Amino acid sequence: MKYILFVFSIFFSYFCLAQGDSLVLVNKGIRVNITTPDLEKMPSLEIKTSTNFTPESVFTGVRLKDLLEAYHVSSGSIRVFALDDYSYTLPVAELLKYNVILAYKRDNNYIDISEMGPYVVIYPRDKYPELKTLDVNAKTVWQIGTIEAL
Repeated sequence: MKYILFVFSIFFSYFCLAQGDSLVLVNKGIRVNITTPDLEKMPSLEIKTSTNFTPESVFTGVRLKDLLEAYHVSSGSIRVFALDDYSYTLPVAELLKYNVILAYKRDNNYIDISEMGPYVVIYPRDKYPELKTLDVNAKTVWQIGTIEAL
């Protein structure tokens, strides 16, 4: 019995890890799986900022503008869903204005699921005082599993 539980726990751990290194982009009904290596092939941007949930850190990721362009998303807003089904709608114009990123690293380390990962929306809050609002805190979606073009 202990052996069966051990094997099950190894399998379950692997499944959880496998689920944590990709997200789904939904655009016009088409679902595309995007992995961390896919994101790393795109130009990256670093943002040094704090969030309502973290001290000042250097976040590395892909500008959402670049991600949306690469996958031919032309909508005026996107809805970002966390793994726990929390979601928030983000206006694309705002993402462009502030060079908002989809971060996969914090302080040069991949963001673990227990630390808000594998992906988190990062606004440059410390650079723009107008971004230190409750609304932007709500838009800082973490543990992202799905992005849907609206």
